[in-house]
Amino acid sequence: MQVWLNGTYLNAQDAVIPATDRGFLLGDGFFETMRAHRGTVAWLHAHMERLAAHAAVIGLSSQMLPSGDDIAEIIATLCQGNGLQSAVVRLSLSRGSGQRGLLPPENPTPTIMVTTAPFTPAPSSDGLTLITAQKIRRNPWSVAGTIKSLNYLDNIVAKQEAQQAGADDALIMSVDGSVAETTIANLFGIKDGALWTPDGTTGILCGLARSFVINCAKANGIETRFDPRTPLELSEMDMLFTANALQGMRPVMALDRAPIGNAKQPQDIFTMLTRMVEGNLCNGIRV
Repeated sequence: MQVWLNGTYLNAQDAVIPATDRGFLLGDGFFETMRAHRGTVAWLHAHMERLAAHAAVIGLSSQMLPSGDDIAEIIATLCQGNGLQSAVVRLSLSRGSGQRGLLPPENPTPTIMVTTAPFTPAPSSDGLTLITAQKIRRNPWSVAGTIKSLNYLDNIVAKQEAQQAGADDALIMSVDGSVAETTIANLFGIKDGALWTPDGTTGILCGLARSFVINCAKANGIETRFDPRTPLELSEMDMLFTANALQGMRPVMALDRAPIGNAKQPQDIFTMLTRMVEGNLCNGIRV
């Protein structure tokens, strides 16, 4: 498989990152995952905006990022070279090498790598099973929690909890005990014809799919609520579902082994929003 590293196309085994790279040593950087079909990325402009926002958060000039046109060309070339019709694309950026210590170099030279992998649709099932993570909490003041940081340990540990419990994923709470998100997706609920999702101030990573769903609801006159809720209160929902920019929308069947609504018969709101997301995001990719 080919990758793109700092301006050069290389075989993956030939791509080398220095031992002094701050991304490896300190997790000093961020990444973005994108979904491509026939070399074209869905929501590329929004992905580029988020990359620029992440750069600003860690004090890195967005001018050090490749342009959207350059990224589009890189992805198209990699998908063609790797023989991928449907692909998951990851752009990883670290601040590059620097002196020993926490403070970054005054004039950093970022390490930027773009990789592709086959896109695998979510398995067909009646719905996701979630457990509430016990070891991890979202912190609204955490920089690493509100960007796609190269340090993903919180999500890894929560995902391990889910695996050990035999669940598909873990529900992560905020420090105040309210519901935040899962390890890889934002959370939504439907109750009495209204949409609910945790507020952006809970320490969540506000995903592109989350924004799209909220905007779709608004455009169709569907009320959206952002009030805090505990995991126990989610059992009162008519339906619960997750959304992210790779797998789209997925219903939740159970939380902590307790059934949630009736995920086998999605509500009209969910069906409508799913069609709108898939039509805009999937671009011919089967999900």
